[in-house]
Amino acid sequence: MAEGGLLNDVSTMYKQTMPVKDERPKHSSGDLHSRLKTRKLLGVGETDDGDIHRSKLSQILGHSDQLYIRLPYGLRIWQLLIAIMFTFYGLWALVLPSHILNTTLEVSGADDVILPVRLYGCALVSLSIVYWMTLSTQDRDIIRMCLMTSIVYFGVQFIVTAWHTIVSPEPITRNVIILMCFRGSLVLISWFYHWALIQRKFFSMKRSASCKDLSKEK
Repeated sequence: MAEGGLLNDVSTMYKQTMPVKDERPKHSSGDLHSRLKTRKLLGVGETDDGDIHRSKLSQILGHSDQLYIRLPYGLRIWQLLIAIMFTFYGLWALVLPSHILNTTLEVSGADDVILPVRLYGCALVSLSIVYWMTLSTQDRDIIRMCLMTSIVYFGVQFIVTAWHTIVSPEPITRNVIILMCFRGSLVLISWFYHWALIQRKFFSMKRSASCKDLSKEK
C-alpha cells in the first residue's frame, strides 16, 4: 500500500511539472508580424526607405520598384513625344539647316551658320537616343534625369530667345512668339512630371505587409 501511494505521488508530481501543451491554433500572420516587429527593433534587413524585407531571400535579392509602383498617368506618352521631338528637330537641322533657321527664327540661312546648325542637329540626335533608350525604364532617378535635361534645354532656349528678341532692333514676329510659348509649355509639363515623380501620392500601388503599418494596427 505504501509503495502504491508513493507511486501515485510521484506520477502526480511528474504530471504537474510537465508543460501544458497549447492546443489553440496558431496564426501564421501573427507570427509574421511578430518577426517583422522584432526585425524592425533590431534594425535587421531594413531598406533605404525604412521598409523591412519579409524573407531572407528578398533581403538577399532586394526589391524592385516596378512591382508595386505605377508611374504618373501620361508620363510614357510625354517621354515618347519628347523623344520624337528631339529626333525630328535633330534630323531637320542636319538635312535642312537653312530651312530650320528660316522657319523658326525667320532668319536667312547664310553659309557661315550652316555648319553650327548641323552640329546642333547632331547634339539633338544624340539626346534623342538617350530618350529612346530610357523610354521603358522604371527607375525614377533615370526618368527624373531625362526630364531635368528637357527642362534645362527648353528653359535655356526660352531665355536665350527672349533675350535676343528684346535686344534685337527687328520687330517681334509671330513665329517667334509661337515658338516661345511652345517652349514655355514644354518646360512646365516636364517640370510637372519631374515633381510628380517625387510625390508618393501619385503611386497607386503600395507595398503590403510593411512594418510601417504594423504600429497602426496596435
